Amino acid sequence: MEATPTQIINYFSGFKQNLVPLFQRPYTWGERQWSTLWEDIIAFYEREGADPKSTNFMGAIVTMPARSVPVGVCKFLVIDGQQRLTTIATLLCAIRDDLNAADQVLRRRIQDYYLTNDGYEGLDFFKLLPSQGDRAAYSPLVQNSGELPDSQFKKSYDFYRRRLKDRDDDGNALDAKRILEIIETRLMVVMINLSDSDDPYQIFESLNFKGSPLEQADLVRNYFFMRFPVTDQQGIYDGLWLPMQNRLGPSLTEFMRHFLGSEGEEVRKGDVYAVIKRLVADSNASSIRLLMSRMAQMSMFYSRIATLVPEPKDELRRFFVRFRRLDFGTAYPLLLSLYEDYEDGQFGAEEFIASLRILDSYIVRRMVVGVPSNSLAGIFISLCRAKPVTDGPSAWLSAALARESKNRRWPTDAEFSERWLRAPIYGSRACQVILGCIEEQFGHHEGVVLAGATVEHVLPQTLSPEWEQALGENAAIIQSEWLHTIGNLTLTGYNPELGNKGYAEKRTIYADSHFELNKFFGNCEVWGASQIRERAELLFETARRLWPRPAVAPEEEPPMPRVESANFHADCIRAAQKLLHVVFSKVSQTRYEAGDQGTRLVCAVSAEHNESGGTPYFYFGLHLNQLEFLEAVPSAWLCFGCGSPEQTLVVPTSVVTPLLAQMSVSTLGDRHWNIVVQRKNGKLILRLLGATDGPDLTGYLVSNQNLPTRA
Repeated sequence: MEATPTQIINYFSGFKQNLVPLFQRPYTWGERQWSTLWEDIIAFYEREGADPKSTNFMGAIVTMPARSVPVGVCKFLVIDGQQRLTTIATLLCAIRDDLNAADQVLRRRIQDYYLTNDGYEGLDFFKLLPSQGDRAAYSPLVQNSGELPDSQFKKSYDFYRRRLKDRDDDGNALDAKRILEIIETRLMVVMINLSDSDDPYQIFESLNFKGSPLEQADLVRNYFFMRFPVTDQQGIYDGLWLPMQNRLGPSLTEFMRHFLGSEGEEVRKGDVYAVIKRLVADSNASSIRLLMSRMAQMSMFYSRIATLVPEPKDELRRFFVRFRRLDFGTAYPLLLSLYEDYEDGQFGAEEFIASLRILDSYIVRRMVVGVPSNSLAGIFISLCRAKPVTDGPSAWLSAALARESKNRRWPTDAEFSERWLRAPIYGSRACQVILGCIEEQFGHHEGVVLAGATVEHVLPQTLSPEWEQALGENAAIIQSEWLHTIGNLTLTGYNPELGNKGYAEKRTIYADSHFELNKFFGNCEVWGASQIRERAELLFETARRLWPRPAVAPEEEPPMPRVESANFHADCIRAAQKLLHVVFSKVSQTRYEAGDQGTRLVCAVSAEHNESGGTPYFYFGLHLNQLEFLEAVPSAWLCFGCGSPEQTLVVPTSVVTPLLAQMSVSTLGDRHWNIVVQRKNGKLILRLLGATDGPDLTGYLVSNQNLPTRA
């Protein structure tokens, strides 16, 4: 790194270009900063004959050579200092246009020497090239090509044009040539040029991360794009980053946190940049591009899960809207992971919906029972780490949640029932959601519109004399115990009309209601504690069906330690990388690519199965999407983890695909094949239909180190 003092005008001299990266913030300086610069210049203007060595220091400007194709002008990325350089450029434009016709030589000097690279075309024409979003407003100003669009550039330019019309202390018009001379000779900066031996990321971090107001997503974006040649940045920005940014807006940082959670990383919002930086520190540009492609795809899933855009499938959308209303954001990492598997063809919509029902039951039961939620984020991220990749997730998820205890527990029917009857649920996020779900389950073809409904207390919050008389001497106690419980709550569009009217009058209004929840009152002539309890018990039978939980056997033993399948999966990938001498990037939960080497791999792991006491076997699923992914490259591999990382098979795709017609097809459809590997006589044998032995795969064990060089 070289750090030398220099005049700021030197950034505008010679055939070069100072490039504000496409991913950086736009030009944001305003009148306060413009005025400060102008006052510094005028201070020298009014001290004619001042010490020729006196200067004004404007801070440090950090640049680094841009990696680009070796044509055109030399390009330097502006890591820090774009606001100052851009303001000087607008001031030079103002001086150029203030000079009169007799100053054509000076005007050409500003235009052809300071503002543009004379003789070059296209983007190379500009001495300073702002970020992508600013170019349309900046270009006509520099080119002096007619009316300027409204922008910060125009405002800065107009500000300096007005200042150039000011007069000095003696009342004389300001001399634009003297203003230009001050800019050329008096405005100094420290020029910091990073060399190949410097760590540009460390410099960038010290300038833009520590104590910086930048969003975490801004820091990630900048860090990513600093890893790409400048000639590639435009396409990557337009194709990957900008759609993700437009899709999520201010939710981009939160998405990144949940994305990391889906990968098993528990991250605070303020640590997103640091964690991503750690994860990609050793990645090359190709690997980062693959990561960005995956993040862009996952951002689309996140936008649906978080209801930023509608989910196309109705039943999925209903669950996502419900989770948002329940403020169920802690589950977003697991939902992202499940959605990616669903889109990747690992399981169908029915299996995804079954998993969502389990999560819905888990959270609703906990909210009704009042289980503290401070441990939820950790449990869902641990589930992301433990989630099996190739099997349908609903059975696994149900069993995993049912094993939890204490503050991570899934309340049983007994606990759910007890609190359902007596818990003061009114005012909680769950209240209207629960009532709405019960109403919807009636499934009428002409169902009511829930959007305009409000929660109504049958026994009112303020007791009238009529209610006190009806409830008797224990009226206050009954109200205190039962007022906000589920049995006393319903949905209505007539809440203002009902108020604290007597029960007989309310019952008449309920009779005209289209809500099925209110049919109960037609057969109930009085309202008190016993009727509230009776209705709650009736509603509980519906709730138990809507939010089921696996039965718990009385003799159930304490849960065994969980086996985290994803750790096993990751061990298999590491073994395959070592064997194939590549570094894989994750494309989905099962697909991996070494993008710059034309190598792809699909990985799945299996526990050992031996239900009938027969031959032990391992089961793996292969989907057509995965097969097409592999067939697109010359070097394609299937990685099978057979019970443990020490028993990892890395098999050329060409060994398995000719035999797919002799393998069973999954119940998920003819796009899924069941691959079964049996352990026989110390060997790992591919099993075909009819219990026929296929090829011996033992030679493809990673420990044997005898893979062919081409797949």
